[in-house]
Amino acid sequence: MNSSTPKKTSIIKTFAPGWFASVMGTGVIVIALFVFHSVFPFAKVLESFFLFVSIILFLILVVPWTLRWFLYPADVRNDLMHPVSGAFFPTMPISLLVIGIALEKAGVGLVAEDILWNILQTLWVLGSTGILIFALTILNDFFHKTDVQWETSTLGWLIPPVSALLVPVLGISLAVHFQGTTWGAVNLIASLIFTGFGSILFIFVMSLVFIRYIFHPMPPAHLAPTMWVGIAPTSILTILVLKFVKPLALFFQATPEIELTLNFLSKPLGVMLWGFALFWLLLAIIVTLGVHQKLSLPFALSWWAFVFPVGAFTVSTGVLNQAIPLAIFQWVGISMLIFLLILWLVVIVNTLIGVWRGSIFGPHTSPKR
Repeated sequence: MNSSTPKKTSIIKTFAPGWFASVMGTGVIVIALFVFHSVFPFAKVLESFFLFVSIILFLILVVPWTLRWFLYPADVRNDLMHPVSGAFFPTMPISLLVIGIALEKAGVGLVAEDILWNILQTLWVLGSTGILIFALTILNDFFHKTDVQWETSTLGWLIPPVSALLVPVLGISLAVHFQGTTWGAVNLIASLIFTGFGSILFIFVMSLVFIRYIFHPMPPAHLAPTMWVGIAPTSILTILVLKFVKPLALFFQATPEIELTLNFLSKPLGVMLWGFALFWLLLAIIVTLGVHQKLSLPFALSWWAFVFPVGAFTVSTGVLNQAIPLAIFQWVGISMLIFLLILWLVVIVNTLIGVWRGSIFGPHTSPKR
């Protein structure tokens, strides 16, 4: 009995802030399956399975994550203020939004409609608030640091901008559902605000880390998966430019001609944004293979950084295919969905092995400040 106590205590003490990336990577599969449910076998069954797993994962992980704030506040603060670990804290509120979006797609019929939309609104408020708090906290701390070194920067720094861009994905759906009410207006205006600071912050951070990748050594092998985070921002923006047309037209009482114009412009803009995501996906694959040839890529919790960006790209491809029904988008999307499922299986199996052995709960190492 006594021997088990230190182990439980150490799990909470060293509980990594990036654990919720597993919820993100699992929940996004529900959305990816939804956008291709008409052409992918057993999509509905798989949607329910991954929705259930993502919710269970969240409920399990939120216990040690929350306890750590009360039992080991100094360790939490050290991670939050660390230039590598700090960027992963928004994965927790992001998980709330991802589960909300997944529930919107696969929760119909499982929960009464009125209750479902109230749950989604609650998840949106909690997720958005957490994302804003973490973004302000992390950036404020960075501005006051005098010893941040180039080697601490990775594309994991994109997580705060990505988190802001996920707010409108659910917010737009809520704005349409509650259209004409106060909540409808709040959802839409807040979604526009988060889109603004998330997209511009993405450009700032992407430029900064791009310089680091060119003029300084690559990150350590266990952080190589963070390269894939760069796929997510423009994948999400692709979804947003296509989804914003209807709520903007409703809220601003646009004429049919203006709505048609917005709808027309959203399609080429969506393709352009998706094009960058495709480019970064190919680049991430090439760079990762190059790193793997020089050094082995040991399994680490950071491998979940492979999954969500691929999921976001798959969803954006499906949304684009719905707007522009071309065979290329359908085939790319289905191929990526299969790749996503295989990737998730590989990562979840290795994660469970690490949990069983206890190796994944060791102190997470990061580059020095």
